[in-house]
Amino acid sequence: MKLAVLATAATLLVATQASAFDLGNGLSAGAEVDMNYTTGVETWALEATPEVGLSMMGADLTVGSTFDLMKLNENDVFKGVDFEASYPIGMTGLTAYGEVSTDSDFEFGDVKIGASFKF
Repeated sequence: MKLAVLATAATLLVATQASAFDLGNGLSAGAEVDMNYTTGVETWALEATPEVGLSMMGADLTVGSTFDLMKLNENDVFKGVDFEASYPIGMTGLTAYGEVSTDSDFEFGDVKIGASFKF
């Protein structure tokens, strides 16, 4: 019964339509909440990812961080900041992107650049 209640709550949290708040001048703010269960290790996770974005001249720039809401009382809640930039190439579904993340001490990690195609 406890599993059924948790699964229902997770479904309701994830199934709601979410969109960022438009702050004007291309700025937006929003968050994503993800609740999941991993079989094998039998663990639940509830993560929140607040994010701020800027859209200008066709490019999308975002800054966000992920927090595990089930571990808010622990010492190491902050894991770092994620920076992302993307730019659509033509009308074909091709997008160029770049990503870099920091750790909790704001030390930058490896930069990832690439292109994705969506169809």
